Amino acid sequence: MAIAIATYAREYLRGVALPVAGAISEDVGLAELMDVVRRFRGLIGDELAGELGRVFDRALAEDVRRALNSENLERLFPDLVARFWARILLPLVELSTKLFTLSTDPRALELVKSVERDLGRALAKVVRGSGYRYADYLVYGLSVLIDRDVWILERTAEYGLDGVVRRFVERGLEALLNLADYTIYLTFVWVSATAAVLGLVKEFREENRDALARWRRGYAGELESYMDTLDILLDDEAYSDLVELGVVKRQA
Repeated sequence: MAIAIATYAREYLRGVALPVAGAISEDVGLAELMDVVRRFRGLIGDELAGELGRVFDRALAEDVRRALNSENLERLFPDLVARFWARILLPLVELSTKLFTLSTDPRALELVKSVERDLGRALAKVVRGSGYRYADYLVYGLSVLIDRDVWILERTAEYGLDGVVRRFVERGLEALLNLADYTIYLTFVWVSATAAVLGLVKEFREENRDALARWRRGYAGELESYMDTLDILLDDEAYSDLVELGVVKRQA
């Protein structure tokens, strides 16, 4: 997974991580949400969950806060995104390795997918319940991030890690790199806007929050488009047809 979520709920949960991004303020405390987070924490372990929570706390305090309060958001945006990902990258590599390992077991894969989708539904309710005028924008961005996570796990389970990596490199490296870029940017705008909406970042410029929420539309649309493209390139029959038609060139 490429994305982390820290979910907060009073004394019950602290620094719990999932492969999507966001944050819940202390006064939310939904039983449904806490149950889902506990289930996922059981999958990844307390040590990794704690480390993801710590690095995510730092990213919120530094990079997300600056994005929400900057007087020149567009100019600083690329640098803030880079700093955010530099902070959370190492524990995410460990998380990705653990999840890819789980994806080799059909029962474990279904459990991971179920937990993530349940979390998405719970978070969507919380975001919509905030009354924020762009809440549906954030829910859409969240759904695309979850779809991306599930898509990667399913393709890894179908082709094996070596097989899916080989197909990506040989058939769709440019599309894969674009997918990664849009994932990175969509994650950051979703985290930042949602942190403001749900009260994790208390002080922010409303125009920055709203701009970040609106930017998610373009990033989410591109992310969906590249997933569709890579699905075609991963399929052996579809890829062969494209080569025969001259639409793509087979890699040597």
